[in-house]
Amino acid sequence: MIQKMIFREMNAQKEEDEHKNWCDLELNKTSASIEDKSGRLEELALKIKEHETMAAELLSEMKEANEMVETITSHVQEATEIRKIGKEENKISIKDAEDAQAALSQAIAVLKDFYKSSGQIPKESFELLQSRVNARASREPVELPAKPSTWDAGYTGVADPKAQPEGIVAVLEQVSADFAKVESETRAQEQSDQAAYAEDMKSCEIEKARRIK
Repeated sequence: MIQKMIFREMNAQKEEDEHKNWCDLELNKTSASIEDKSGRLEELALKIKEHETMAAELLSEMKEANEMVETITSHVQEATEIRKIGKEENKISIKDAEDAQAALSQAIAVLKDFYKSSGQIPKESFELLQSRVNARASREPVELPAKPSTWDAGYTGVADPKAQPEGIVAVLEQVSADFAKVESETRAQEQSDQAAYAEDMKSCEIEKARRIK
């Protein structure tokens, strides 16, 4: 009887020891799991903070990109308006220079005809053939007194119409040449302005596309 009781107590102790060992093992597993999860939570918290920082940077970059796109758009509009005005001004300048040259050309032709008829400018060979009879007389200048009281002969000129600075034909020809230079320079400026505008617009398109991505 006593022996059975001893065996029963020993068996109960054994079961209690085994249960305690199992509990200790489970506690150790739980502690390890808690530590592991705590480590993962810390790691996740760091990743969340990192992603939040990245998100803030992206938002800042997006804001900066949008502001740059607005700046580029405004610049394009302004540059296009300036180019439009410049193009119109160059067009007007070229037209004025062309009209001035045409008017001066007509005036020079009229003056040359007049001076040729007075003998101040030699006639061309074909013109001499047409007026050979009057050529010699038309070339003789008329001597004028210091203070002429009346004109007693047809006007034949008292100054070389092509001599500077008095010669009116030479003056008009120089003015016409100046207008021709203005026309040429304006055309060159227009080409340069248009090329610069096109290059600027191309750069703006590239930068705008880069910012929109």
